[in-house]
Formats: sequence, structure tokens, C-alpha cells
Amino acid sequence: MNINKINVLIADDNRAFNELLCEYLDCQNEIIVVGTAFNGLDAVDLIIKEEPDVVVLDIIMPKLDGVGVINKINSAKINRKPQFIMLSAMGDENITQQALDLGAKYFIQKPFDMDTLVNKILELLYDKQLEVSA
Repeated sequence: MNINKINVLIADDNRAFNELLCEYLDCQNEIIVVGTAFNGLDAVDLIIKEEPDVVVLDIIMPKLDGVGVINKINSAKINRKPQFIMLSAMGDENITQQALDLGAKYFIQKPFDMDTLVNKILELLYDKQLEVSA
């Protein structure tokens, strides 16, 4: 991980939203978008390939949902597992709890303020740096 930058992967099947989010995050000095995926299987492949620090992951996606992505990554043999921020237009409490139980750090309901997401990503970077220095 680059101490000054946080590598983020975006996985959301809504292409327009995905592009908007990518553009917004790319404008942040502390963040580099290392990839985007439009379905869960591509997200898993990109996570393994890119080893991002944080994955911004939609719950409902084709081929494999967000919970399935976390499950696959948790059981994958990769050096560094990312932290997950889950997004959803639905407020399904069971799915939210399942994602959090699997290790998602935050759950953000759509629509949301982009600065809220940026702040959560930066909090994860700050928490990670504290763990490394402790």
C-alpha cells in the first residue's frame, strides 16, 4: 500500500453510477482508482489481480452478489485482503448484517453524499496506518 494514497476498486453494475463514482474518487488527492467491475465475478478477479486497499462494492450485482464477492475473497489465497464498503439502494437489514458479519467495514445506502464515501475510505486508510504503526 502506498502510504500517501489508498488504492480503491469500484464494483457496481450501474455503469453510469460506476463512472461517476470513479471520476469523483479520481479527483481526490489521497485516492487512486485501480479498477472497476460491473459484476461480481469480474470484481473477484480484479480484487485478486490488483490487491486494492478498499473495495466499494454494490450488494446487488449480476453473476455474483456483493456478499458472494466477500465470501470468495475471504476464502481466496491472496496476500492482502481488502476492506469492503458496501453500497445498496435497498435497506435490507439481513443482507446488511450478513455483509458486516463477513467483514465489511461500512454499509452506505444509496443515494448518498460522495463526500461521505470519501470520508469512510480515508477513515479506513487512517485506521490501517494506525494498525501498522502500533
